Amino acid sequence: MAASGNPTSPAEEELARYPIGVRWTPFGIVFGGLGCAFFLVGMWRVDGVMAAMGLAAGLLLFLVRWVGRNNLRDLSLSYLGPRRVEVAKGFEGKLELLSGKRLFDGFWLEFGMSFPEGKEISGRSRWIHSGGAAVVSRRLSLKRRGLSFEHSGWLRSTFPFGLMTFRSELPVSAEVGVVPISRVPAELGFSGFQLDGLPLGASRRFGETGEWKGMREWRSGDAVRKIAWAASLKSEASGGGLLVRQDEPPGSQAEFCAVVFHSYGGDGELIRPDRFEMAISLLCGVASCLQAAGIPIRVLADFREWQPLEVKSKRCLARLKEELMLVQRARWTEVHDITAVLGGIRAKECLVAISDMPAASWNGLVPNLALNPVLVDILKYGKSKQRNFLKQDRRGE
Repeated sequence: MAASGNPTSPAEEELARYPIGVRWTPFGIVFGGLGCAFFLVGMWRVDGVMAAMGLAAGLLLFLVRWVGRNNLRDLSLSYLGPRRVEVAKGFEGKLELLSGKRLFDGFWLEFGMSFPEGKEISGRSRWIHSGGAAVVSRRLSLKRRGLSFEHSGWLRSTFPFGLMTFRSELPVSAEVGVVPISRVPAELGFSGFQLDGLPLGASRRFGETGEWKGMREWRSGDAVRKIAWAASLKSEASGGGLLVRQDEPPGSQAEFCAVVFHSYGGDGELIRPDRFEMAISLLCGVASCLQAAGIPIRVLADFREWQPLEVKSKRCLARLKEELMLVQRARWTEVHDITAVLGGIRAKECLVAISDMPAASWNGLVPNLALNPVLVDILKYGKSKQRNFLKQDRRGE
């Protein structure tokens, strides 16, 4: 077996994979021009001093190039921020510059990492010792759902003397997923009280309370009407605080809740990507709200080919969000698909229907059910607070 005649070192392999670009700075161009002029004039006038000055300038430029390129070698970038973030929700992104140098330190280093949307984390370090690290953080937000495993990173430096700019492009391996933000639709509740027929054990009369269970201390968020004033006065007289009534949930609670998501609309309805993104956020909000209330749900969606996904725990909810991170709009949803799914709703199962198309184009397909269905109309969420947040976030950058 023949051995390789020219084995390459790890440093040479790294340089071949991530080449270091060199560009002259304005100061370097002037300095190089003067050095060249000194050398040429010295040779023409047979002036050894001027020629030596030109040669010294050339030698200095050669050393600057060698030192500058070595200054960017054996450096790597690592992302330390969260692996899962919500759309348009700010998070603290951290980027770490690691030095694998053995002998020399790093000086005047600028580094950064770009996300697919063009957002960037960048910083600088005037000095980093061999084997050391520098961390920079920045608060930012991402506006589109998605999952990425590799990002574009870069290193830049003008060390030494600012005569040349050295730049290296290198990948940063980091799994970053953007999940939809959870938005609870207004149809699911009003002022904290569930409406008639809703899945949270709602009463048949708006605002009705259940059987008395006991007393407990007042907590932030409790309704004022639930404060037991007579008991609270006695409690405060003895050094206690406000007390509120604890009531059993009125009415019969739904055993299950079916959340149906579809993209069916009548003829002539305009397909808008922003409505689909809003509908995905509403679906995520409904699932989060019902799971927090302890109600198991079945998610039936056309983009999952109507395969049911049960959400009974936080782990199941996280799985749903993982799927919603990458889903695309279903294109071929037909009437018979919707009627078949809605016809399979169980007797003691509440229905929550969500679509990226106006409710007027599909609400006639909903059958009569034992519990009043919740139909979410996407037209009510055209100008959302999320969009205003994105505009403010863009102006802030």
